[in-house]
Amino acid sequence: MVREAGRPRGKTSPYGFFVKMCYEEHKKKYPNENVQVTEISKKCSEKWKTMTPAEKQRFVELAQKDAERYQAEVAAFGGEDAMRKRKRGKKDVNAPRRPLSAFFFFSQVKRPDVQQGHPEWRVGQVAQELGRQWKELTDTEKKRYEEMATRDKARYEVEMRDYKAGGTGAGGGAGGKKPAGRGAAAASTSATSNPSADDEPDEDDDDEGDDDE
Repeated sequence: MVREAGRPRGKTSPYGFFVKMCYEEHKKKYPNENVQVTEISKKCSEKWKTMTPAEKQRFVELAQKDAERYQAEVAAFGGEDAMRKRKRGKKDVNAPRRPLSAFFFFSQVKRPDVQQGHPEWRVGQVAQELGRQWKELTDTEKKRYEEMATRDKARYEVEMRDYKAGGTGAGGGAGGKKPAGRGAAAASTSATSNPSADDEPDEDDDDEGDDDE
């Protein structure tokens, strides 16, 4: 997502700073090696769990300073109320929902398993793992999700034709309401729609206070 000009970047947690340090150290040690996000993330998580409070203190302090930075930026932006009020322009609620890709449907099915196996992972890390799993599927295994995508594309074409003709668009009927849950599902999976996302996690996406998504 593109952040609104001047909008504060979300706060980063102590663990977020620790992960960033791990990535930077790995890249310095192995400058010519492609960073494998899932492998390094696993090692970071295991290391973090064994660290003492004293060892974590430096990252706690970094997070505290970042929280102060965030609060100052929020104040300059106009306060929390301004953060909540500045919304994007409203979309036509009757417009058909765009068709989902085969990878999108795959992500909806597999994401809960990945999140359960790695509860400490951020959105970008989960997306990387889903992308890796998708690439390892055979054509036969992908067929199920490709068929779902084909059906959804057909649904979209029918709804768009009705919409352009002056109909109610997605959901049909006089109310023109979309089926419940579709928007929420799309939002929850948007970060995984591209399996070739950057390997290195972005601390901007980390933790509370980030209203960009």
